[in-house]
Amino acid sequence: MRKGEGGQAFILVLILLAIGALMIVPALRLTATSLRSSQIVTRHEMALYAADGAQEYVLWKLAYDGYGASFTADGQSDNFTVDICGKPVDVTVVMRAVEGKGGLTLATDDVIRPTKTVTPDTVARDVNESFEYIIRLEQLSENNTQGLDAIYDILPADLKTPTADYVTGSSYLRVDGGEWQQIDDPKIDVVGVQYRLRWPNPDTYGSENFRSPMRDFAVRQVKELKFRVDGRFLAGDTVQCNWVVLKMGEILTLSGPQAPITVGNPPEPGVCDEDGVLAVSKVSAPEVIPPGVEADIIYTIGITNQAGDTQHIDEIIDYLPPGFLYTDNSTTGITTAEPDVDLETINGVERYELEWEFSPAVSILSADTKTLAFGAHTTKEVSGSYYNEVMVVLDISVPPIFSQIGVTEEDWNNNYSWNTGAVIVPAYDSRTDAGEITIDANMALILGGISITSWQIY
Repeated sequence: MRKGEGGQAFILVLILLAIGALMIVPALRLTATSLRSSQIVTRHEMALYAADGAQEYVLWKLAYDGYGASFTADGQSDNFTVDICGKPVDVTVVMRAVEGKGGLTLATDDVIRPTKTVTPDTVARDVNESFEYIIRLEQLSENNTQGLDAIYDILPADLKTPTADYVTGSSYLRVDGGEWQQIDDPKIDVVGVQYRLRWPNPDTYGSENFRSPMRDFAVRQVKELKFRVDGRFLAGDTVQCNWVVLKMGEILTLSGPQAPITVGNPPEPGVCDEDGVLAVSKVSAPEVIPPGVEADIIYTIGITNQAGDTQHIDEIIDYLPPGFLYTDNSTTGITTAEPDVDLETINGVERYELEWEFSPAVSILSADTKTLAFGAHTTKEVSGSYYNEVMVVLDISVPPIFSQIGVTEEDWNNNYSWNTGAVIVPAYDSRTDAGEITIDANMALILGGISITSWQIY
């Protein structure tokens, strides 16, 4: 090597040493950071593995170890710690017995349940007042193919013309709790001295007026209609109630007497004593049953006469939930006779129909309540709500204000409980906490296994 070239090489070496010195420190820092990050990632992965493994353990316990049977009340929780590959994980499991929100297959042709409220609900006799009524409509059935053609509202009999007036421009609609939107005024008919309102007004708009936004319903959708009536009640010490009738094709659904207004000081405030037929309800005991375990249920049907005179019960028809069986010799209350039990396919679902016929008819005094109780048993592997429905049948004539809009004697005399008497097979919320990672899951039992309805990692 020539001397000149040696000098150039020395200069290059010095340059490399200078650059290397500048690069060594950042490189060492990068290496240290990488090592620390690797440790963090490893801890994170271990925590994720442990939290996930603990959730798998909960799934196994619920599906195959009979763990669900240890929960007996809605909201009951269990806490324990499980070791997953040397990593302790805290576990919390909570049983949730919540009624189902999906569409139902009902035992009748009714699909939308109407309920009614009024403000104010207590007034003095012969005092002018402005009443706000709200009609709540919930699409309960999974069958929503038939649109809503008309809503009829039958105002209380004593809220009479000329002392009462529908308030023009007071009709509003909202969907699923949203903003109130003004809609057109109803047609107003006067039958004798009683008001009957109809939305939409067929003289002006026809049924097409309901296509947006009233006519069509999504499953479990709730629509509300509110309006105002100004007036006064001339008779005191009474309870004045309201009816809603829904028309969907050939199907008419009656609300029964609702939205009671107490006038003066009646003996039973808030209980309809002038209008109506029967109020029918159903309760079950227990309301919550464990999955995969044969359970006995006692159903109690409550029947209250809301009419002003004695009524006569001809028949009671009960529709057990699918997979539920009647318990022999279990009937008590207004009769101890055994029902006729038939396995029927109703709206595409196979379920048992229980029928009690009375000859002579069972009398029920005005404002009186009678009960019929019976037992059933079942084993359910799938989490969910199982509803019971009952029909109490009378034999009375239809008032003209109802018959004029197509209400038949069958419509009027069939007093329906809707989806009451729920028996719930619960679902479970599970939280696993491995320190760095928390997993929240919700799971429901199904036949032969378990279904995960949500899985969230934090």
